[in-house]
Amino acid sequence: MNDRITLLRLAITTWGENAQIDMCLEEMSELAKALLKWRRYGGDVFMSDKAVLEEIADVQIMLDQMRILFGSTDTYEAVKLERLEKRLNREDIT
Repeated sequence: MNDRITLLRLAITTWGENAQIDMCLEEMSELAKALLKWRRYGGDVFMSDKAVLEEIADVQIMLDQMRILFGSTDTYEAVKLERLEKRLNREDIT
């Protein structure tokens, strides 16, 4: 089974929507913790870039499952990116 969407749907049907929502929350928490440790220790032996990347991958997989459950975020992302662009254009970045 190589199809990503099929695999993600199977995870949802196997463990259930609530369990996957809980897992998403857990993975986001783990990413937050990894980022805090990375920032605190500066990527030394306590927290490498690899550990952060692994947590980002876990969160992305769970976010993809959330999109399956709740629908596409494309419209919301477009609005928020446009707002970000406007904010950046108002700032003197140079």
